[in-house]
Amino acid sequence: MLDKKKLKKSIIILFLIAIIIIAIIFIRNTLSRYETVATSEKDVDVAFWMFHDDFQSASMIIKDIYPSNNSFDYSFSVSNFEADEDGTITKRAETDLEYNLKITTTTNLPLEYAIEKNGEILTTQQNIFTDEDGTYYREIIIEPSQMVEGEDLTDNYVIKVTFPKENDTNAEYSDLIEYIKLDINAEQII
Repeated sequence: MLDKKKLKKSIIILFLIAIIIIAIIFIRNTLSRYETVATSEKDVDVAFWMFHDDFQSASMIIKDIYPSNNSFDYSFSVSNFEADEDGTITKRAETDLEYNLKITTTTNLPLEYAIEKNGEILTTQQNIFTDEDGTYYREIIIEPSQMVEGEDLTDNYVIKVTFPKENDTNAEYSDLIEYIKLDINAEQII
């Protein structure tokens, strides 16, 4: 005959095993709701933005400049596309862009700077600062500009440098050169 204690103990053990099995099934179903795995054979198309390497940072040395009422002009351009020599577009930005221009110059000569964008003189913020060696620099910051995806845009800039005529008798400035560094920082607009 069956012992009631053994029967009761067996039923409790079976009941605990059943609860553990149900708990495992429940936990697996709960986790599977929040986690999934998928595979794809398709290449993912990703929008990209680019600036040609030549336009990210550039340096100019201003020499052979003399006191004059006329400006000495230095041109550069910023585009959201790259074209071959024949004008065929080979790369184009696929997102809206915003870019900032910062021009850093030495202060060896008492030069005046004006920045022209697409034929219009821009208002700029100009600051004088020193580096760790005590060298003075002028920083010219231009308001951010935007380029819209889907349009081939080029912004043409001219740095107009003027060496005021009243310095024509000052021999202190002879044989000095001025250095200009142009930085372009572009960001994708989301």
